[in-house]
Amino acid sequence: TTETFGDNGVDADLKLAIERTLATGARVSLNYTESIVNYFTSPDSSSESSILSFNIVQPLLNGFGPLVSMEPLRQAERDMVYEVRDFKRYQQDFVIDITSQYYSTLRNRDQLNNARKNYENALGSREQTEAYARAGRIADFEAAQALQSELNAADNWAIALANYQSALDDFRFTLALPIDLNIEPDPGELAALAERGLVGLDITLDEAADSASSNRLDLITRRQQVEDQERNLEITQRDFLPNLDVEYDISKDFADSDTSGAQQTLNVGLDVPFDWTEKRNAFRFAQISLDRERRALEADKGNVLREVRDLWRKLERNRSVYKNRLLSVSLAERRMENTNLLLKQGKALTRDLLDAQDDLLSSRNEATIALIDYTINRLSFWNAIERFKIDPKGMWYEQVDSDTEGPVAAP
Repeated sequence: TTETFGDNGVDADLKLAIERTLATGARVSLNYTESIVNYFTSPDSSSESSILSFNIVQPLLNGFGPLVSMEPLRQAERDMVYEVRDFKRYQQDFVIDITSQYYSTLRNRDQLNNARKNYENALGSREQTEAYARAGRIADFEAAQALQSELNAADNWAIALANYQSALDDFRFTLALPIDLNIEPDPGELAALAERGLVGLDITLDEAADSASSNRLDLITRRQQVEDQERNLEITQRDFLPNLDVEYDISKDFADSDTSGAQQTLNVGLDVPFDWTEKRNAFRFAQISLDRERRALEADKGNVLREVRDLWRKLERNRSVYKNRLLSVSLAERRMENTNLLLKQGKALTRDLLDAQDDLLSSRNEATIALIDYTINRLSFWNAIERFKIDPKGMWYEQVDSDTEGPVAAP
């Protein structure tokens, strides 16, 4: 609405317009204009007009077709899909990070228990060797070795306790819980994990690489972004065409006493620009952007393949280490029993018993580390090939081998 106040009265214009762009590139508009002149001060000389007009401009060369006209909407829809995929990948990475920190806290708790058991063993060995030394069955320096081992075990227990408490604080902080809240991870989860053992993979390395290349959401997005740049290049190439437009306009003044009908006009316009610098720069920039997206796609493919292969090797290494550490735990336990018997018979040294205790502690800790590393690397592997699933409640599910029925859910 436009109003003008002057000596002759009031001039007022009311304008309403509806505009739309069609898939062919045509620009359609429907306009209504109501004009009032000198309506209040000079009613006899006042004038009024009510004009309804319809206008359509159809490009025939530059700007023709849905490729150009629908591109803003098309790109907006694709950008929204890209954001959804990015959020899904972030959600999967976040769940794995939280799970990793949860199991790491359990690992620290297990190391604390191992350190306590090692201290109890060292305490018992020290008391036993001191008794043997007082009886003259062993030398005094062997009792001193046992005492030194006990002191070291006490230090290791204190360090393990501090590490566990620090891990608890970090985990609570990550979950936005009060730092002093009395909450700890369930140790039964680590026991269940050890009881399940190493969950196998039902896929080969080549199949995993193909799955990652085809199904990774970020790679799908990157390929579609290459398509976006290809469309953009074609659009900027079409921009070199001259502007050849056909315009049709029809209008009717309902306040006019002339009943001859509406006024219609048909125009054809041709515009050939002489300065191509801006168009040429836009075209060259589109070419560079397309080349950059293609190189980024190839780089991402290589990084994904490298990630899959690296996780595969880590799983193989974790599997081997875990099996060896379990065997080492069994050997260290039998070694301690045998060394105790030989020590009572005077056929072994205290140093042999202390070495067996140290090996048992190390083997237990390394077995737990290998089991947890294998579990986290397995989850990361499924995520790397886009087979890591999360339900609406935030529980994760993973594919398992044929020996295990059903999905494996998060604790």
